[in-house]
Amino acid sequence: MRKKKVERWDQFVDVIEQIKKVASKIRPADFVPFRIPVDQSDLSLRKLEELTKELQSLQKEKSDRLKQVMEHLNTLHSLCEVLGVDFKQTVNEVHPSLGEADGSKNLSKC
Repeated sequence: MRKKKVERWDQFVDVIEQIKKVASKIRPADFVPFRIPVDQSDLSLRKLEELTKELQSLQKEKSDRLKQVMEHLNTLHSLCEVLGVDFKQTVNEVHPSLGEADGSKNLSKC
């Protein structure tokens, strides 16, 4: 019984850490990370499912934002070509992370 409780707690911790990680990527830099209250006496599947749904919602929001950012970057690239303006310089003026090649883009609404 104790082993099951530890395993369930590990599942909760894993989901919570993923929520924090995704939330930190889609929130502004000045956003203070929130704490997800989890009562260790309530390690029910229902509670775990609630947290999992929250994670899935955040992952979808992140995916949607990334798609929107990429669409905007493609539009900006086309406009820069037409206007003869340096695309990389323009992108870096908007936000430095948008010009990074490693794929990590600022996905906050600002």
